[in-house]
Amino acid sequence: MFLKKLDQHLLEAIAENAWETPTKVQKTCISKIKSGVDLLVRADKNTGRTSTIVISVIQQLKSEYEDVPRALILTADKESALLMKEQFDILGKHTNLRVFCAVEGGRLDDLRDTIYAGSDVVIGTAKRLNELYTYSGINLNSLKMFIVDDAELILKDQILSEINRLAPYIPKSQRIVFCERFTVQMSNFAEEYMNFPMQLDIKSEKTSE
Repeated sequence: MFLKKLDQHLLEAIAENAWETPTKVQKTCISKIKSGVDLLVRADKNTGRTSTIVISVIQQLKSEYEDVPRALILTADKESALLMKEQFDILGKHTNLRVFCAVEGGRLDDLRDTIYAGSDVVIGTAKRLNELYTYSGINLNSLKMFIVDDAELILKDQILSEINRLAPYIPKSQRIVFCERFTVQMSNFAEEYMNFPMQLDIKSEKTSE
């Protein structure tokens, strides 16, 4: 079995994709995320980081609930957001979780209407999510998980200002940060917005994301 004590619907999707053995990142992080702690993780690309995020969110949320997002995931760019959405489509196929991308392109009003119609997970860039909140008032009051991937790319001065405008309105949710290298900006973010985060430096052989 891939990992013990995961939701049965999630295990079915994992088995259908022939994932028999978890990567070191998955094995180390999924149980800790499940426990609810804030987590700051350094791990190389292509070590299972994206799938770790997707599996953990599906495990925590399990099924649709009400109409507002319960997980907000920041990615470095539009391509990364769309690739993560594909992972949700694959691993969440046996659930009814509603997952949407908030990325550059398209009308903001249309995106707002789509998310307001009912969403559980919203993936997007810091700029687009900030626009969505500032101009459309996306409801973050029920947020359970706030996740930043590729944090060393996102937590730069220009993009950090977008996050700093958004973060104060995010409720006390679980904060999870993945990166390839620790930076000063990341330390400042952890001190400002995370609750005694567990810090992990995972060295692992590269495998599929």
